[in-house]
Amino acid sequence: MTDTLYPGADRSQWFAEHYPGSYMTPTRGILHTTEGTGWPDYSGGAEAPHVTAKPDFGARRLVFRQHFPFDHSARALVNAAGGVETNTNGAVQIELIGTCDPRTHQAWASRGIQHIFWPEAPDWALRDLAAFMAWQRQHNNIPLDGPARWAPYPASYGAGNGVRMSFATWNSFRGWAGHQHVPENDHGDPGNIPFATLISLARAATGDTAQPSTVKRVVVWAGATLSAIALLAGVSVSSILKSNPQITNPNEIKPGQTITLPEEAKPVTPPGGTPPSPTGPTDPETPAPSNPSGALTPGASGAEVRELQQQLNRLGNHLVVDGIYGRETAAAVNSVIRAHPELGAADGIAGPRTRARIASLAANTGTRPVGALGPGSRGAEVSTLQRQLTAIGYPVPETGNYGPQTTAAVNAFIRLNPSLAPADGIAGPQTRARIASAASAVTTQPVVLKPGMRSPAVKQLQQQLNRIGYKMPTTGYYGPMTTAAVNSVIRKNPGLGRADGIAGPLTRKKIAALAAR
Repeated sequence: MTDTLYPGADRSQWFAEHYPGSYMTPTRGILHTTEGTGWPDYSGGAEAPHVTAKPDFGARRLVFRQHFPFDHSARALVNAAGGVETNTNGAVQIELIGTCDPRTHQAWASRGIQHIFWPEAPDWALRDLAAFMAWQRQHNNIPLDGPARWAPYPASYGAGNGVRMSFATWNSFRGWAGHQHVPENDHGDPGNIPFATLISLARAATGDTAQPSTVKRVVVWAGATLSAIALLAGVSVSSILKSNPQITNPNEIKPGQTITLPEEAKPVTPPGGTPPSPTGPTDPETPAPSNPSGALTPGASGAEVRELQQQLNRLGNHLVVDGIYGRETAAAVNSVIRAHPELGAADGIAGPRTRARIASLAANTGTRPVGALGPGSRGAEVSTLQRQLTAIGYPVPETGNYGPQTTAAVNAFIRLNPSLAPADGIAGPQTRARIASAASAVTTQPVVLKPGMRSPAVKQLQQQLNRIGYKMPTTGYYGPMTTAAVNSVIRKNPGLGRADGIAGPLTRKKIAALAAR
């Protein structure tokens, strides 16, 4: 018997009375993304899924809203006449509020719009989505399995996206798929969502770690190459590339990255006996990982914690490598999360994506380009960089040690200067030059800026005002628009004094701090 309602989901948009649908027994789940940031109206229910999940960023959780019971069909898929059944073929559908489009993600991020880019979803969002999938496994018997390939958007769009199922495959399919996999549809959502991590977390929640999987994956280890992985798997590099359209440069794979192996591949065990895949074994003789969720939390202990501490130390921390996940380790993990906001809330937990990022950063500490500074760097050059960052509104202690605070400051600067991307915590030659130029402009220009002035410092002030919502041309001339914007900031911050149109030291510092956020 089907369990029809998800516990805790509200039903303020219940459409079943208007669109009763067809009776069905759940056999598969379909993941969608809404490509928006608010609750959709779904045309009054005419295009609604069973459930919508909305991020609550303050509480670090997903809020669920249910629209149809799970034993009746929803309406979020195209279902052409005379073809194959889609909505009515046992498909439990969930829409995830956010986007899978990297261009939309960049546009929203540049405007400061809080959202989830689902291919890089924070650990807490993956946790709650996985809990929904686990519940469907336990109550409605939807298998925790799915397609090997999840194409990134926009390559995932269209009938010929390389992952769309045939009618026969769809009819026999059991498990979880994306909108991009469903026949008769051309949508590409949810892009390359971290499906392996979702399945791993869901299986951990159900204790279903021994369930066989049709998907073979391996997590890249430090020093690995595609050639080495292909050799161990007994397949060609080209076949691996075909299974991983997200890899655009075969010479650039990073530790912690998940790679899908072709169906004919042998299981790959990285050096040191690390489990071959975060989703569990693909061969009955391969032992299941001891922690299939991949998350390390305060109180954990063992070899994985020791390795994490070693990686954190390569990023400029000074932890005792004792294999015990204590307060200092949690603080070091939080420093990485704060330096990379896309990892979610700094809750002291090293989830799968956080661990992958730490491993990647640690592995790259010795492979930076000439002239680059990064986590673990020390010396006079680091002191100069820290001094310059402080001068332009990113205060960091001048220690000469490139630690978490310096990493976070550099990343904040890069995010406000997209041409320097990615925000990987590394101050490369271009980033260092830009920071030095900005610091020089601040230190060689007047401290007080007034109407009628023209200088690089005024242009920098205008750029900062633009970043916090005051739209104006960045001419370098302190005219009426700049004056009005400065006065607006002063009025909103009473501690800055009288709104006299003058950007004094305190006002400039406040504007710089607001822009840095």
